[in-house]
Amino acid sequence: MHAPVASNPRPPRCPGRTLSRRDFLRNAVLAAAVPPALLARSASGSEPAPGTSPRPPRSPTAIGLCRQYEVEQVARTLGAMFDDLGGLERLVRRRHVTVKLNLVNTSQAHLDGIPLWLTVTVHPVVALALGSLLVRAGARRVVFCDQLPFRTSAEEAFAGYGLHLAAFNAVMQGRARFENTRNRGTHPDYAQVRVPHGELATAWEVHRAYVDTDVLISLAKLKSHVSGGITGGMKNLFGIPPSSLYGDDLLAEPSEDAIGYRSDAMHRCSRRPLTSVDAFTGRSVEGDHGHNVPRFIVDLAAAFPIAAVVIDGISTIQSAEGWWNGGMVSPTRPGLLLAGLNPVCTDAVAACVMGFNPDAPDRSLPFVNGTNHLALARRRGLGENRPAQLEIVGVPLDTARFPFQPTYQRVGS
Repeated sequence: MHAPVASNPRPPRCPGRTLSRRDFLRNAVLAAAVPPALLARSASGSEPAPGTSPRPPRSPTAIGLCRQYEVEQVARTLGAMFDDLGGLERLVRRRHVTVKLNLVNTSQAHLDGIPLWLTVTVHPVVALALGSLLVRAGARRVVFCDQLPFRTSAEEAFAGYGLHLAAFNAVMQGRARFENTRNRGTHPDYAQVRVPHGELATAWEVHRAYVDTDVLISLAKLKSHVSGGITGGMKNLFGIPPSSLYGDDLLAEPSEDAIGYRSDAMHRCSRRPLTSVDAFTGRSVEGDHGHNVPRFIVDLAAAFPIAAVVIDGISTIQSAEGWWNGGMVSPTRPGLLLAGLNPVCTDAVAACVMGFNPDAPDRSLPFVNGTNHLALARRRGLGENRPAQLEIVGVPLDTARFPFQPTYQRVGS
């Protein structure tokens, strides 16, 4: 067992807490004035982003084997993994925690009759086990959130994904909350969050659940991704920008009733979001999801510091992120969990487990349709993705490795 790398015991707070509207406007103007050549050098790796260290932060990633979705077994495995990482208590004791769940834009569809949570979404048992560990470690409140395409109550919307609030509070001493972050919810306004050295976005406007918290945890599903290569802790943040400002079903104005996905604004980049200030830089490439999605992933990870990542790899799918990508998607059961305190390191180890090189060149496996967002995140100073620099605790990589079928290359990519 390796000793965990020393780190600041207090998790970082989201920059959005201190960003005023005046700051928001000023940063948008300043970012628009940055010469494109300077930004291109940063993204290509020849220069780090201004203010970043040439030596990216590193932290161990824990791997655990877990064959069944049984609460006690999952909690026991996750607990041992976090012990290998230095313990959960130092991270969450007496703090408010937000858990960003990896759900999808519907709870109605399935893959050949197999439930969502065995293929494309985080399993309720993993969320429940994590919640119980957080409360046991002293968390004051745990908010589970994602944006879901339903106008019902959050409790009813989450139930469609197998997540039942009463069951969570029964094992979490009443400290669980569910938030559907598709709009501003019960808050009077949105949080405006600056993106340090943003490439495609200089700021985000989001539900306050992602800002009014002490600790942000990304609970993701282990999957391939057509645009991003792999789905992990960082790609999970793609669900943060709300439909009410970024959704495809918007017309000329923001709408608190919107439930659409964000393909036009953040995949194809054929329209701009309807935020209070235009914070997109215009450096996206219209129609090129393989260019746009990886850069938005990194702009989200830079704005919302993830204190811990947990990845559900017990049962999932391979070749793409969901059934909507066609018949080449198939279920698979790696039987493992991953956890780490640095999202880049954790996602890079996840790629290794899947049989991929996390430092592969752009437009090569598994990033066949575009940019390697893990390498881009390293160049932005967010964490380490190079295999020789990664530290693994718990189950050895050779034992855990479970090769995935890679995603396909889209025609024209």
